[in-house]
Amino acid sequence: MKFRDRLFYIVLSVLLPPIGILLFTMADIINSQRNIETFTRLYVEHVTENFVRQLSGSSLGQNIGVYDGQDIGAYSDIGYLVTFRRFPTYLAVLTDTGDFIYGSEKLRKVVEEMWSQIPLGYADEMTSGNERFTIARYPSSDGTFCVAGAISWMDMTGTTATSLFFWPFLIMLISLWGVLSVTNLWRAVVLPIDRMEKKVSSLRWGLEELDGNMPGPVALEVGRMYETLVRVSRDARKTILANRRYMNDLVTAQEDERTKISRDIHDGPLQDVTALIQRIRLARTAGGSEEDAKMELELAEKIAIVTVKEMRALCDFLNPPWLELGLSQALTELTERQSRQYGVRIFLGIDETLELPDAVTLAFFRVVQEAVTNSVRHGEARNIWIDIKKNDDDGIELTVQDDGHGFEIKEGDTADLRSEGHRGLSNMEERMTLIGGRLKIISYKGEGSCIRGLLP
Repeated sequence: MKFRDRLFYIVLSVLLPPIGILLFTMADIINSQRNIETFTRLYVEHVTENFVRQLSGSSLGQNIGVYDGQDIGAYSDIGYLVTFRRFPTYLAVLTDTGDFIYGSEKLRKVVEEMWSQIPLGYADEMTSGNERFTIARYPSSDGTFCVAGAISWMDMTGTTATSLFFWPFLIMLISLWGVLSVTNLWRAVVLPIDRMEKKVSSLRWGLEELDGNMPGPVALEVGRMYETLVRVSRDARKTILANRRYMNDLVTAQEDERTKISRDIHDGPLQDVTALIQRIRLARTAGGSEEDAKMELELAEKIAIVTVKEMRALCDFLNPPWLELGLSQALTELTERQSRQYGVRIFLGIDETLELPDAVTLAFFRVVQEAVTNSVRHGEARNIWIDIKKNDDDGIELTVQDDGHGFEIKEGDTADLRSEGHRGLSNMEERMTLIGGRLKIISYKGEGSCIRGLLP
Protein backbone atom coordinates (compact mmCIF):
# COMPACT_ATOMS: atom_id res chain seq x y z
CA MET A 1 0.00 0.00 0.00
CA LYS A 2 1.30 3.41 -0.96
CA PHE A 3 2.10 6.10 1.56
CA ARG A 4 -0.79 8.36 0.49
CA ASP A 5 -3.30 5.51 0.46
CA ARG A 6 -2.26 4.47 3.97
CA LEU A 7 -2.65 8.02 5.20
CA PHE A 8 -6.07 8.35 3.54
CA TYR A 9 -7.47 5.17 5.12
CA ILE A 10 -6.11 6.03 8.56
CA VAL A 11 -7.59 9.53 8.49
CA LEU A 12 -10.86 8.10 7.17
CA SER A 13 -11.08 5.39 9.85
CA VAL A 14 -10.18 7.76 12.70
CA LEU A 15 -12.15 10.83 11.71
CA LEU A 16 -15.18 9.35 9.96
CA PRO A 17 -17.06 8.14 13.10
CA PRO A 18 -16.68 11.40 15.09
CA ILE A 19 -17.38 13.48 11.98
CA GLY A 20 -20.57 11.50 11.37
CA ILE A 21 -21.68 11.96 14.96
CA LEU A 22 -20.76 15.61 14.82
CA LEU A 23 -22.73 16.20 11.62
CA PHE A 24 -25.75 14.42 13.07
CA THR A 25 -25.48 16.50 16.24
CA MET A 26 -25.09 19.68 14.22
CA ALA A 27 -28.22 18.87 12.20
CA ASP A 28 -30.13 18.22 15.39
CA ILE A 29 -28.83 21.43 16.99
CA ILE A 30 -29.68 23.49 13.90
CA ASN A 31 -33.17 22.02 13.82
CA SER A 32 -33.55 22.70 17.56
CA GLN A 33 -32.32 26.24 17.03
CA ARG A 34 -34.94 26.83 14.36
CA ASN A 35 -37.67 25.43 16.60
CA ILE A 36 -36.55 27.61 19.50
CA GLU A 37 -36.45 30.66 17.28
CA THR A 38 -39.97 29.94 16.04
CA PHE A 39 -41.24 29.32 19.54
CA THR A 40 -39.53 32.45 20.84
CA ARG A 41 -41.12 34.60 18.12
CA LEU A 42 -44.56 33.20 18.86
CA TYR A 43 -44.02 33.67 22.55
CA VAL A 44 -42.90 37.31 22.21
CA GLU A 45 -45.82 38.04 19.88
CA HIS A 46 -48.28 36.44 22.29
CA VAL A 47 -46.99 38.24 25.42
CA THR A 48 -46.71 41.63 23.70
CA GLU A 49 -50.13 41.42 22.06
CA ASN A 50 -51.83 40.35 25.30
CA PHE A 51 -50.19 43.19 27.18
CA VAL A 52 -51.42 45.73 24.61
CA ARG A 53 -54.95 44.41 25.05
CA GLN A 54 -54.69 44.77 28.80
CA LEU A 55 -53.46 48.35 28.49
CA SER A 56 -56.08 49.24 25.89
CA GLY A 57 -58.81 48.93 28.51
CA SER A 58 -56.97 50.88 31.18
CA SER A 59 -56.74 54.54 32.06
CA LEU A 60 -53.42 54.64 30.28
CA GLY A 61 -55.09 53.71 27.06
CA GLN A 62 -57.83 56.35 27.51
CA ASN A 63 -55.64 59.23 28.68
CA ILE A 64 -52.30 58.49 27.06
CA GLY A 65 -51.62 62.16 26.40
CA VAL A 66 -51.61 63.29 30.05
CA TYR A 67 -48.89 60.87 31.17
CA ASP A 68 -45.33 62.09 31.03
CA GLY A 69 -43.67 58.93 32.18
CA GLN A 70 -43.71 59.78 35.89
CA ASP A 71 -47.11 58.51 36.94
CA ILE A 72 -47.20 54.95 35.63
CA GLY A 73 -49.79 53.61 38.05
CA ALA A 74 -50.33 49.91 38.35
CA TYR A 75 -47.88 49.06 35.60
CA SER A 76 -44.72 50.28 37.27
CA ASP A 77 -43.26 46.72 37.42
CA ILE A 78 -43.54 45.78 33.77
CA GLY A 79 -39.88 46.56 33.04
CA TYR A 80 -38.95 42.89 33.52
CA LEU A 81 -41.96 40.62 33.24
CA VAL A 82 -41.33 36.93 33.82
CA THR A 83 -44.10 34.65 32.62
CA PHE A 84 -42.00 31.46 32.39
CA ARG A 85 -38.88 30.74 34.36
CA ARG A 86 -36.70 30.22 31.28
CA PHE A 87 -38.12 33.03 29.16
CA PRO A 88 -37.81 36.42 30.90
CA THR A 89 -39.54 39.05 28.71
CA TYR A 90 -38.69 42.74 28.59
CA LEU A 91 -41.65 45.13 27.98
CA ALA A 92 -41.86 48.86 27.31
CA VAL A 93 -44.79 51.23 26.66
CA LEU A 94 -44.09 53.78 23.94
CA THR A 95 -45.88 56.55 22.11
CA ASP A 96 -46.79 55.98 18.51
CA THR A 97 -43.66 57.94 17.56
CA GLY A 98 -41.37 55.80 19.69
CA ASP A 99 -41.03 58.03 22.74
CA PHE A 100 -40.48 56.01 25.88
CA ILE A 101 -43.26 56.22 28.50
CA TYR A 102 -42.27 53.51 30.97
CA GLY A 103 -40.96 49.97 31.07
CA SER A 104 -37.60 48.22 30.75
CA GLU A 105 -34.60 50.53 30.63
CA LYS A 106 -32.68 47.85 28.75
CA LEU A 107 -35.41 47.70 26.12
CA ARG A 108 -35.60 51.51 26.04
CA LYS A 109 -32.03 51.69 24.75
CA VAL A 110 -32.79 49.13 22.06
CA VAL A 111 -35.94 50.98 20.99
CA GLU A 112 -34.22 54.34 20.84
CA GLU A 113 -31.44 52.82 18.74
CA MET A 114 -33.52 50.70 16.36
CA TRP A 115 -37.12 52.08 16.45
CA SER A 116 -37.62 52.11 12.74
CA GLN A 117 -36.32 48.53 12.37
CA ILE A 118 -38.52 46.92 14.99
CA PRO A 119 -41.16 44.87 13.16
CA LEU A 120 -44.80 45.89 13.68
CA GLY A 121 -47.30 43.17 14.42
CA TYR A 122 -44.84 40.25 14.43
CA ALA A 123 -41.52 39.23 16.07
CA ASP A 124 -38.09 38.90 14.52
CA GLU A 125 -34.42 38.57 15.56
CA MET A 126 -32.34 41.72 15.88
CA THR A 127 -28.90 42.47 17.29
CA SER A 128 -28.07 45.47 19.46
CA GLY A 129 -24.41 45.77 20.27
CA ASN A 130 -23.25 42.20 21.06
CA GLU A 131 -26.67 41.05 22.30
CA ARG A 132 -29.28 39.24 20.27
CA PHE A 133 -33.00 39.89 20.81
CA THR A 134 -36.27 38.47 19.55
CA ILE A 135 -38.40 41.63 19.48
CA ALA A 136 -41.85 42.82 18.37
CA ARG A 137 -44.12 45.85 18.79
CA TYR A 138 -47.88 46.02 18.72
CA PRO A 139 -50.02 49.22 18.58
CA SER A 140 -53.03 49.84 20.80
CA SER A 141 -56.49 49.54 19.32
CA ASP A 142 -56.91 53.31 19.15
CA GLY A 143 -53.38 53.89 17.87
CA THR A 144 -52.42 56.26 20.68
CA PHE A 145 -49.53 54.11 22.02
CA CYS A 146 -47.72 50.84 21.41
CA VAL A 147 -45.96 48.15 23.40
CA ALA A 148 -42.58 46.63 22.58
CA GLY A 149 -41.72 43.19 23.89
CA ALA A 150 -38.41 41.35 23.64
CA ILE A 151 -36.49 38.31 24.86
CA SER A 152 -32.71 38.44 25.18
CA TRP A 153 -31.00 35.29 24.05
CA MET A 154 -28.28 35.89 26.61
CA ASP A 155 -30.84 35.43 29.36
CA MET A 156 -32.09 32.10 28.06
CA THR A 157 -30.88 29.11 30.11
CA GLY A 158 -30.71 25.40 29.45
CA THR A 159 -28.38 23.01 27.65
CA THR A 160 -30.03 23.38 24.26
CA ALA A 161 -30.00 27.16 24.25
CA THR A 162 -26.40 27.24 25.48
CA SER A 163 -25.30 24.75 22.83
CA LEU A 164 -26.76 27.02 20.16
CA PHE A 165 -24.09 29.54 21.03
CA PHE A 166 -21.22 27.17 21.73
CA TRP A 167 -21.64 24.37 19.16
CA PRO A 168 -19.21 26.05 16.70
CA PHE A 169 -16.56 25.95 19.43
CA LEU A 170 -17.47 22.33 20.10
CA ILE A 171 -16.96 21.53 16.44
CA MET A 172 -13.58 23.20 16.50
CA LEU A 173 -12.60 21.29 19.65
CA ILE A 174 -13.63 17.93 18.21
CA SER A 175 -11.86 18.68 14.94
CA LEU A 176 -8.72 19.65 16.81
CA TRP A 177 -8.94 16.48 18.89
CA GLY A 178 -9.32 14.39 15.72
CA VAL A 179 -6.31 16.05 14.11
CA LEU A 180 -4.22 15.47 17.25
CA SER A 181 -5.35 11.84 17.40
CA VAL A 182 -4.44 11.22 13.77
CA THR A 183 -1.11 12.99 14.22
CA ASN A 184 -0.25 10.93 17.30
CA LEU A 185 -1.35 7.71 15.59
CA TRP A 186 0.73 8.60 12.57
CA ARG A 187 3.84 9.40 14.59
CA ALA A 188 3.57 6.57 17.09
CA VAL A 189 2.29 3.75 14.86
CA VAL A 190 2.24 4.37 11.12
CA LEU A 191 5.64 5.99 10.65
CA PRO A 192 7.46 3.43 12.87
CA ILE A 193 5.78 0.57 11.00
CA ASP A 194 6.70 2.21 7.70
CA ARG A 195 10.33 2.51 8.84
CA MET A 196 10.30 -1.11 10.00
CA GLU A 197 8.91 -2.19 6.63
CA LYS A 198 11.72 -0.43 4.79
CA LYS A 199 14.38 -1.85 7.11
CA VAL A 200 13.03 -5.40 6.94
CA SER A 201 12.56 -5.32 3.15
CA SER A 202 16.13 -4.09 2.63
CA LEU A 203 17.66 -6.46 5.19
CA ARG A 204 19.76 -9.34 3.92
CA TRP A 205 18.36 -12.01 6.20
CA GLY A 206 20.98 -14.27 7.65
CA LEU A 207 23.80 -11.86 6.77
CA GLU A 208 22.71 -8.72 8.62
CA GLU A 209 20.97 -7.85 11.88
CA LEU A 210 18.44 -5.14 12.57
CA ASP A 211 19.81 -2.38 14.75
CA GLY A 212 18.18 -2.12 18.16
CA ASN A 213 17.30 1.57 17.87
CA MET A 214 13.76 2.67 17.03
CA PRO A 215 13.92 6.51 17.01
CA GLY A 216 11.01 8.79 17.78
CA PRO A 217 7.84 8.22 19.80
CA VAL A 218 6.70 4.65 19.33
CA ALA A 219 3.61 2.86 20.64
CA LEU A 220 4.36 0.08 23.12
CA GLU A 221 3.07 -2.66 20.82
CA VAL A 222 5.12 -1.36 17.88
CA GLY A 223 8.23 -1.27 20.05
CA ARG A 224 7.71 -4.87 21.13
CA MET A 225 7.15 -5.89 17.51
CA TYR A 226 10.44 -4.28 16.52
CA GLU A 227 12.28 -5.98 19.40
CA THR A 228 10.89 -9.31 18.18
CA LEU A 229 12.10 -8.60 14.64
CA VAL A 230 15.55 -7.72 16.01
CA ARG A 231 15.71 -11.05 17.86
CA VAL A 232 14.49 -12.92 14.78
CA SER A 233 17.14 -11.27 12.59
CA ARG A 234 19.86 -12.15 15.10
CA ASP A 235 18.65 -15.75 15.35
CA ALA A 236 18.49 -15.98 11.54
CA ARG A 237 22.07 -14.73 11.25
CA LYS A 238 23.25 -17.17 13.93
CA THR A 239 21.44 -20.00 12.13
CA ILE A 240 23.01 -19.15 8.79
CA LEU A 241 26.47 -18.89 10.38
CA ALA A 242 25.94 -22.20 12.19
CA ASN A 243 24.82 -23.86 8.95
CA ARG A 244 27.88 -22.50 7.17
CA ARG A 245 30.14 -23.79 9.92
CA TYR A 246 28.32 -27.11 9.77
CA MET A 247 28.76 -27.39 6.01
CA ASN A 248 32.42 -26.39 6.26
CA ASP A 249 32.96 -28.92 9.02
CA LEU A 250 31.07 -31.54 7.06
CA VAL A 251 33.28 -30.98 4.03
CA THR A 252 36.36 -30.93 6.25
CA ALA A 253 35.29 -34.14 7.99
CA GLN A 254 34.67 -35.80 4.64
CA GLU A 255 38.08 -34.73 3.39
CA ASP A 256 39.71 -35.87 6.62
CA GLU A 257 37.96 -39.22 6.37
CA ARG A 258 39.01 -39.60 2.76
CA THR A 259 42.56 -38.70 3.70
CA LYS A 260 42.50 -41.24 6.53
CA ILE A 261 41.10 -43.97 4.29
CA SER A 262 43.62 -43.10 1.60
CA ARG A 263 46.44 -43.21 4.14
CA ASP A 264 45.24 -46.50 5.59
CA ILE A 265 45.01 -48.02 2.11
CA HIS A 266 48.40 -46.61 1.13
CA ASP A 267 50.19 -47.70 4.30
CA GLY A 268 48.45 -51.08 4.52
CA PRO A 269 46.88 -52.94 1.61
CA LEU A 270 48.70 -50.95 -1.08
CA GLN A 271 52.10 -51.72 0.41
CA ASP A 272 51.10 -55.35 0.82
CA VAL A 273 49.94 -55.60 -2.79
CA THR A 274 53.22 -53.98 -3.91
CA ALA A 275 55.14 -56.56 -1.89
CA LEU A 276 52.94 -59.31 -3.34
CA ILE A 277 53.78 -58.21 -6.88
CA GLN A 278 57.44 -58.16 -5.98
CA ARG A 279 57.33 -61.73 -4.64
CA ILE A 280 55.55 -62.95 -7.76
CA ARG A 281 58.27 -61.39 -9.94
CA LEU A 282 60.96 -62.99 -7.81
CA ALA A 283 59.25 -66.37 -8.15
CA ARG A 284 59.17 -65.92 -11.92
CA THR A 285 62.88 -65.08 -12.07
CA ALA A 286 64.07 -67.59 -9.48
CA GLY A 287 66.63 -69.03 -11.94
CA GLY A 288 64.76 -72.19 -12.62
CA SER A 289 64.98 -73.33 -9.03
CA GLU A 290 61.66 -74.88 -8.11
CA GLU A 291 62.42 -74.64 -4.40
CA ASP A 292 63.06 -70.89 -4.57
CA ALA A 293 59.94 -70.29 -6.62
CA LYS A 294 57.87 -72.26 -4.11
CA MET A 295 59.26 -70.23 -1.23
CA GLU A 296 58.47 -66.93 -2.97
CA LEU A 297 54.91 -68.08 -3.72
CA GLU A 298 54.39 -69.04 -0.07
CA LEU A 299 55.51 -65.56 0.99
CA ALA A 300 53.20 -64.04 -1.60
CA GLU A 301 50.29 -66.09 -0.21
CA LYS A 302 50.97 -64.85 3.34
CA ILE A 303 51.11 -61.27 2.10
CA ALA A 304 47.80 -61.75 0.28
CA ILE A 305 46.20 -63.16 3.45
CA VAL A 306 47.36 -60.13 5.48
CA THR A 307 46.09 -57.80 2.76
CA VAL A 308 42.67 -59.42 2.82
CA LYS A 309 42.51 -59.04 6.61
CA GLU A 310 43.44 -55.38 6.40
CA MET A 311 40.88 -54.74 3.68
CA ARG A 312 38.21 -56.57 5.67
CA ALA A 313 39.06 -54.54 8.79
CA LEU A 314 38.78 -51.35 6.78
CA CYS A 315 35.37 -52.42 5.43
CA ASP A 316 34.24 -53.36 8.94
CA PHE A 317 35.22 -49.90 10.16
CA LEU A 318 33.30 -48.15 7.38
CA ASN A 319 30.20 -50.35 7.59
CA PRO A 320 30.22 -52.66 10.63
CA PRO A 321 28.29 -55.88 9.83
CA TRP A 322 27.64 -56.44 13.55
CA LEU A 323 24.93 -53.74 13.53
CA GLU A 324 22.56 -56.27 11.98
CA LEU A 325 22.88 -58.40 15.14
CA GLY A 326 21.47 -55.69 17.43
CA LEU A 327 22.91 -53.04 19.73
CA SER A 328 24.26 -55.42 22.37
CA GLN A 329 26.21 -57.61 19.91
CA ALA A 330 27.39 -54.60 17.91
CA LEU A 331 28.75 -52.74 20.95
CA THR A 332 30.31 -55.93 22.36
CA GLU A 333 32.26 -56.46 19.13
CA LEU A 334 33.16 -52.76 18.92
CA THR A 335 34.42 -52.42 22.49
CA GLU A 336 36.47 -55.63 22.28
CA ARG A 337 38.21 -54.39 19.16
CA GLN A 338 38.77 -50.92 20.66
CA SER A 339 40.08 -52.43 23.89
CA ARG A 340 42.65 -54.47 21.98
CA GLN A 341 43.49 -51.58 19.64
CA TYR A 342 43.95 -48.88 22.32
CA GLY A 343 45.08 -51.04 25.23
CA VAL A 344 42.32 -49.87 27.61
CA ARG A 345 39.74 -51.62 29.73
CA ILE A 346 36.15 -51.07 28.63
CA PHE A 347 33.26 -52.13 30.85
CA LEU A 348 29.98 -52.53 28.95
CA GLY A 349 26.55 -52.74 30.55
CA ILE A 350 23.41 -52.98 28.40
CA ASP A 351 19.80 -53.67 29.38
CA GLU A 352 19.08 -56.79 27.33
CA THR A 353 15.33 -56.07 27.34
CA LEU A 354 15.76 -52.95 25.21
CA GLU A 355 14.43 -53.18 21.66
CA LEU A 356 15.68 -50.19 19.68
CA PRO A 357 15.02 -49.15 16.07
CA ASP A 358 17.89 -49.40 13.57
CA ALA A 359 18.33 -45.62 13.50
CA VAL A 360 18.78 -45.50 17.31
CA THR A 361 21.12 -48.48 17.23
CA LEU A 362 23.31 -46.82 14.62
CA ALA A 363 23.31 -43.48 16.51
CA PHE A 364 24.28 -45.12 19.84
CA PHE A 365 26.96 -47.19 18.07
CA ARG A 366 28.57 -44.10 16.52
CA VAL A 367 28.35 -42.11 19.75
CA VAL A 368 30.09 -44.89 21.70
CA GLN A 369 32.70 -45.31 18.95
CA GLU A 370 33.50 -41.58 18.95
CA ALA A 371 33.36 -41.24 22.75
CA VAL A 372 35.81 -44.09 23.35
CA THR A 373 38.18 -42.73 20.70
CA ASN A 374 38.09 -39.26 22.29
CA SER A 375 38.61 -40.65 25.79
CA VAL A 376 41.75 -42.47 24.69
CA ARG A 377 43.26 -39.92 22.30
CA HIS A 378 42.43 -36.69 24.14
CA GLY A 379 41.78 -37.79 27.73
CA GLU A 380 44.40 -40.58 27.90
CA ALA A 381 41.89 -42.68 29.81
CA ARG A 382 42.78 -46.18 31.03
CA ASN A 383 39.29 -47.29 32.04
CA ILE A 384 35.99 -46.58 30.30
CA TRP A 385 32.49 -47.46 31.53
CA ILE A 386 29.58 -47.72 29.09
CA ASP A 387 26.02 -48.11 30.30
CA ILE A 388 22.71 -48.20 28.36
CA LYS A 389 19.44 -48.51 30.29
CA LYS A 390 15.98 -47.08 30.87
CA ASN A 391 15.81 -44.04 33.13
CA ASP A 392 13.16 -42.96 35.64
CA ASP A 393 11.25 -41.02 32.94
CA ASP A 394 10.79 -44.21 30.90
CA GLY A 395 13.34 -42.98 28.36
CA ILE A 396 16.65 -44.44 27.19
CA GLU A 397 19.92 -43.20 28.69
CA LEU A 398 23.40 -43.78 27.25
CA THR A 399 26.40 -43.00 29.48
CA VAL A 400 30.10 -43.12 28.60
CA GLN A 401 32.33 -42.36 31.62
CA ASP A 402 36.15 -42.35 31.64
CA ASP A 403 38.97 -41.72 34.11
CA GLY A 404 40.99 -39.45 31.82
CA HIS A 405 42.28 -35.97 32.63
CA GLY A 406 39.12 -34.29 31.26
CA PHE A 407 38.70 -30.76 29.86
CA GLU A 408 36.89 -27.54 30.69
CA ILE A 409 33.41 -27.04 29.26
CA LYS A 410 30.32 -25.26 30.54
CA GLU A 411 27.32 -27.51 30.94
CA GLY A 412 25.13 -27.34 27.86
CA ASP A 413 27.60 -25.08 26.01
CA THR A 414 28.15 -26.98 22.74
CA ALA A 415 27.46 -24.17 20.24
CA ASP A 416 31.14 -23.41 19.65
CA LEU A 417 32.50 -26.95 19.85
CA ARG A 418 33.20 -27.10 16.14
CA SER A 419 34.97 -23.75 16.07
CA GLU A 420 37.17 -24.97 18.95
CA GLY A 421 38.12 -28.10 17.06
CA HIS A 422 35.92 -30.58 18.99
CA ARG A 423 34.22 -32.00 15.92
CA GLY A 424 33.77 -35.37 17.58
CA LEU A 425 31.70 -33.93 20.42
CA SER A 426 29.63 -31.89 18.00
CA ASN A 427 29.10 -34.93 15.77
CA MET A 428 27.83 -36.91 18.74
CA GLU A 429 25.43 -34.12 19.60
CA GLU A 430 24.10 -34.08 16.03
CA ARG A 431 23.67 -37.87 16.09
CA MET A 432 21.45 -37.59 19.18
CA THR A 433 19.50 -34.66 17.75
CA LEU A 434 18.68 -36.60 14.57
CA ILE A 435 16.94 -39.35 16.59
CA GLY A 436 15.07 -36.85 18.77
CA GLY A 437 17.39 -36.98 21.75
CA ARG A 438 19.94 -34.68 23.32
CA LEU A 439 23.54 -34.90 24.45
CA LYS A 440 24.87 -33.73 27.79
CA ILE A 441 28.62 -33.30 28.31
CA ILE A 442 30.12 -33.05 31.81
CA SER A 443 33.86 -32.69 32.17
CA TYR A 444 36.39 -31.01 34.46
CA LYS A 445 40.16 -31.01 34.22
CA GLY A 446 41.66 -33.85 36.22
CA GLU A 447 38.27 -35.46 36.93
CA GLY A 448 37.51 -37.36 33.73
CA SER A 449 34.61 -36.88 31.34
CA CYS A 450 31.03 -38.06 31.10
CA ILE A 451 29.05 -38.22 27.86
CA ARG A 452 25.33 -38.74 28.45
CA GLY A 453 22.79 -39.23 25.67
CA LEU A 454 19.12 -38.95 26.61
CA LEU A 455 16.37 -40.29 24.36
CA PRO A 456 12.73 -39.68 25.40
